[in-house]
Amino acid sequence: MKKLGIYVHVPFCRKKCSYCDFYSVRWDDELEHKYVESVKEEIEEYKKVLDGSYKVDTLYFGGGTPTIIKPSNIKKIADSVEKFSKIEEDAEISMEANPNTLTDDNLKEYKKAGINRLSIGIQSLNDDILKKIGRLHNSREALDAIDRAINCGFENINADVMFNIPGQTVEDIEDTLKRIMDKGVKHISFYSLKLEKGTPLYLMEQKKLITMPEEDTEREMYYRGREIMEEGGLMQYEISNFSANGKQCLHNLKYWNQDEYLGLGPSAHSFLDRTRYSNPSDLKLYCMGTKAFERTIQEKMDMEDLMFEYIMLMLRLTEGLDTEKFKGRYSIDFFEKYKRQLEILTANKLIEISENMVRLTHRGMDISNYVFEEFME
Repeated sequence: MKKLGIYVHVPFCRKKCSYCDFYSVRWDDELEHKYVESVKEEIEEYKKVLDGSYKVDTLYFGGGTPTIIKPSNIKKIADSVEKFSKIEEDAEISMEANPNTLTDDNLKEYKKAGINRLSIGIQSLNDDILKKIGRLHNSREALDAIDRAINCGFENINADVMFNIPGQTVEDIEDTLKRIMDKGVKHISFYSLKLEKGTPLYLMEQKKLITMPEEDTEREMYYRGREIMEEGGLMQYEISNFSANGKQCLHNLKYWNQDEYLGLGPSAHSFLDRTRYSNPSDLKLYCMGTKAFERTIQEKMDMEDLMFEYIMLMLRLTEGLDTEKFKGRYSIDFFEKYKRQLEILTANKLIEISENMVRLTHRGMDISNYVFEEFME
């Protein structure tokens, strides 16, 4: 049986953050019920198509704010997945959470439902910055949420931290990361704010109501953040992700390793049999049932597309690309096919080669898109 990761998009928020362009709608109880029933129906449809040929080793509830909905409904979805395809006993079952939605009671219930990894959206521990980006929690609530999760028995916790926010300083980054690590968090996702078209922050920047940090400041935040985390034992394993040994996010590694995964819920994406699919970003349409909408085939990938994407994804990882695995996948000698690119990138100190491994240098990570473009040619 092949292994499969499953992503469940929970499209509810109490309020949309000013930087976010993920699909979400305002929560209400009736919508939650309709949504859960529709996810169960979608799982039934996949049950017919995939015919028990997979077992699930990662299950990830993302959003939106998954911790808005009842723990009993999270369990209903997990139970439906179990009927569709066996969930491995040691599967990683993750849930994204906002700090102000985590109570002792629901943490205990989520744990009973099988959640064994929490990803808490902290973003910053500067209260002015949190207000600026539209977060509903403050720094005290964020730290309290970590404490509650640990006290309720969660050992695998990620904190999302954002940098490159208007008004943010390198000192803010230092303070946020150190205080989070002092709580015992073993994984941090460290993202640079990118203004997405149509979001409130994007519109404010267009009207010159806010000013983004200079590029040199953005890089300084990244370098200093990386330095602090590695000093604290959280080692970089992907461009934006740092963890203690054995605490890497197994579900996200599926994306970077170009493994197959299934997306459930409105706007969710899937990758099955070399093909990318997406569900409509429309909860009303989604709740009309799988007969009412068609999954969009975004791309049926040919071998060249698969190879380029694999290179791009693997080079995001600090472990790098294993050329022997590449040859096993595509029956092509990596060094022979990309001889010219490797010579240019090595000469410019953007990659390093050690036996069968090709990795980005720190400089290469800074301009990774340029490196990827070289392989696209």
